[in-house]
Amino acid sequence: MPATESIAARTCLPRNDDNDSSRNEASTAIKAVLFDLGDTIIHFATWKARPYLVAGTRPAHQRLIEMGFNPPPYHKYARRLGATLLRSILWSRITRREAQLLIAFHKCHARMGIDLTQEQMRELAAFSIAPVCELISVDPEARPVLSELRKRGLKLGIVSNTVFPAFAIDNFLHEEGLLEFFPTRIYSSDVRYMKPQPGIFKAALDELRADANSTLYVGDRLEKDVRGAKRVGMPSVLLLHRRRRRLRPKPDYVIRALAELLEILPV
Repeated sequence: MPATESIAARTCLPRNDDNDSSRNEASTAIKAVLFDLGDTIIHFATWKARPYLVAGTRPAHQRLIEMGFNPPPYHKYARRLGATLLRSILWSRITRREAQLLIAFHKCHARMGIDLTQEQMRELAAFSIAPVCELISVDPEARPVLSELRKRGLKLGIVSNTVFPAFAIDNFLHEEGLLEFFPTRIYSSDVRYMKPQPGIFKAALDELRADANSTLYVGDRLEKDVRGAKRVGMPSVLLLHRRRRRLRPKPDYVIRALAELLEILPV
């Protein structure tokens, strides 16, 4: 079916686009919905690393001075943290285990002669991540859609690839009034599995106490979200941000806005 249509036919159903009763029966079986986070529920001002690095390292450097430490000059400090971030991400792609920035940054500070306790490192991370969050916005349709899905009795959760520690993401979601919608939150920085690996999806299903075939996964990446969901038997929804010639692997549904989820799922 053309990618320009807002809702694509379920590939697991008979190939009859007019079979509304079959489609309704399938959507009625959905009991839970799992969401990707980046470019699905939230959006980033840019995908370039530098603005986020500057936003996070400047307040961290100042905070270290206020805490009584003697960090290197800012530009040297930022360069070292940036290199640590890059190495951690590259190594995670080789090992197929998500980077844990809090641990990597703790070691980086120790090599600079800044011996932080776990509590101090967490405080510094929270202090530096806060301005980074100012470069992130919530999709305007997220809250009303999530509220309606919850009213319909659906369990909701998040499965997200992220290098940020869970407490930082949870703080952001809390500040934006979204945390209450997601009692289940699985972050790759916690479980170390990354989408499309089955482990991260299975962790969410276990926490939800839901079956794969009755849980819908919503994301914006074919390779990570759609392929990953299919590997564990979950029906998938692709949030399409731009026109594509081909959709491979093929999602069960295609939408162009979060509000279109309400057309798929039963009242």
